[in-house]
Amino acid sequence: MPATRAAKRTTKSSSRAKTPSEISAGVFVGGWNDALRFTGPRFCVLDEAPPDMPPATHVPIYDDAEDKPLVANLNKLADAMESARAKNGSVLVFCGHGVRRSPLAGAWYLHRIRKLPLDQAYERIRSVRPKIEEARDWVGNTEDLDG
Repeated sequence: MPATRAAKRTTKSSSRAKTPSEISAGVFVGGWNDALRFTGPRFCVLDEAPPDMPPATHVPIYDDAEDKPLVANLNKLADAMESARAKNGSVLVFCGHGVRRSPLAGAWYLHRIRKLPLDQAYERIRSVRPKIEEARDWVGNTEDLDG
């Protein structure tokens, strides 16, 4: 990882929301602590599932070695989130701090399921969760998100 991206990650980690953020009816984006308290279906988008992860479906959405999103997994995740939301009312997609990976997953959900352009999806998330980073700010290869 380039030093500038590592530094960026360090400086941004302290600026995160304190609760999950509703980005669409019944769809929440958050971090690890939100997942510990959330009672509905949870989807973890960390690169690897930690052994102490709360009950959740793990779907990695980022390939660190290639520095790119896993679009096939993002598509599966969006579909699974919508199915769970329809059955259970509310779902949470979470990562460590709710700043990078879960906002990407939430934006992709809004893009795939709600048919929003990706930039508008991020705007919607930022309106309820201001301290997020868009994929283009932390992922080196975002070409696959354009199609």
